[in-house]
Amino acid sequence: MVDAALAILREEGAAALTARAVAERAGTAVGTVYLLFGSLEALKLEANAVTMRLLRNHLTDELAAGRSDEPADRLICLADAYLVFARANHHAWAAIFDRRTIEPPPAIAADIAALFAIIDGVLAAIEGLDPDAIPVVSKALWSSVHGMVYLGELGGLGPVGRDDVPAMVETLVRAAVRGLRVGSN
Repeated sequence: MVDAALAILREEGAAALTARAVAERAGTAVGTVYLLFGSLEALKLEANAVTMRLLRNHLTDELAAGRSDEPADRLICLADAYLVFARANHHAWAAIFDRRTIEPPPAIAADIAALFAIIDGVLAAIEGLDPDAIPVVSKALWSSVHGMVYLGELGGLGPVGRDDVPAMVETLVRAAVRGLRVGSN
């Protein structure tokens, strides 16, 4: 069922994810979706967790292939990898950010934490950055980069186009790292 839901998310997006569509693709009855997962949203969380793990693996692989130990370069590497993933997996990526009404189970919450741990690890290399500030800085940087990618991919803010995103991200990341270094001195 998770594979069926993920296939629907990848091909058609979250709007196409219905219990009937999942059941048809999985070759089972609609009631089985609710019997096994309790709700369509719980099933969607499980499918989104697969996408998050793929994203995490992609980010980790790209970071490992990077040629620099400089935190700004490594953060830009992560941002570029994020953009590539979003473009290659547009519907499934966008589905991760749909509003949810249930809390993720502990395993999925751990997947989310593992994504941020990648950024936290890069930030930890910024000399003088207070370790207690890293979680907030990580979330702020990710939210900013995600916002640019999201707007660029959806074309939702007039002058922000897909081609503008890489330069915008690089400008933001380099400025943030400079500011973090100055602020820690």
